[in-house]
Amino acid sequence: MMKKTVLLLVLFLGTLALGMAQSKENDFLDQPYIEVTGTAMMEVVPDEIYVKIILREKDQRGKTELEQQEKKLFQTLQKVGIDVKKDLAVRNMAGNRYKLKSGAMKLRKEYVLLLHDVNTLDRVFAGLEQMGGVEAEVERVDHSQIEKLRREVKEDAIKVAKEKAMGLAAAIGQSIKEAIYIREEHWGGMAAQYMSNVALDAGRGSADAGVDFEKIKLQGTVLVRFKLWYK
Repeated sequence: MMKKTVLLLVLFLGTLALGMAQSKENDFLDQPYIEVTGTAMMEVVPDEIYVKIILREKDQRGKTELEQQEKKLFQTLQKVGIDVKKDLAVRNMAGNRYKLKSGAMKLRKEYVLLLHDVNTLDRVFAGLEQMGGVEAEVERVDHSQIEKLRREVKEDAIKVAKEKAMGLAAAIGQSIKEAIYIREEHWGGMAAQYMSNVALDAGRGSADAGVDFEKIKLQGTVLVRFKLWYK
């Protein structure tokens, strides 16, 4: 009997809470308000360029050959002003062996290089081209302050929404008061993206000319409801 009473009490409290929530929502809808969306866009030049570099053993001479290639790579990058200790890292050491159809094992080593502008990228690819025997490609671009920029574009979007609401309300002889509802709209355009694909092929020994990255495109959209009142 006690369990049944507790269950009924829980159901009653749940129903009461739901009723109060619906009542508050109805009160909110009964208020005179204007609902608008604000959208803002921003384009920024990427300042983080991630380059994948691969060295491969050719003549099955073992670790020594790869070490020589690595030493040559470090020298090449240092000549064009790269701090290899800071901006170059080895990636995925666990996958550095692969097997040919002949059954012979060969070594490969993969690195990721962080650059900060296209001019440096040009110099790096020119140096790698002269070095030869290396594969390299731009994997992705990003911006070091991307989260800060995303917040800024959302703040701009809500300002646009306020200006829009003020103009629409004025057209019917009213004005807006405080915001009573704000919702951020999400969409895929907030991610960093690039269109250019730059690659250096060891077999051809040449890099694609005309390196020119698109700017990172950011967009923020916010839905806002403002109270209305007569002037």
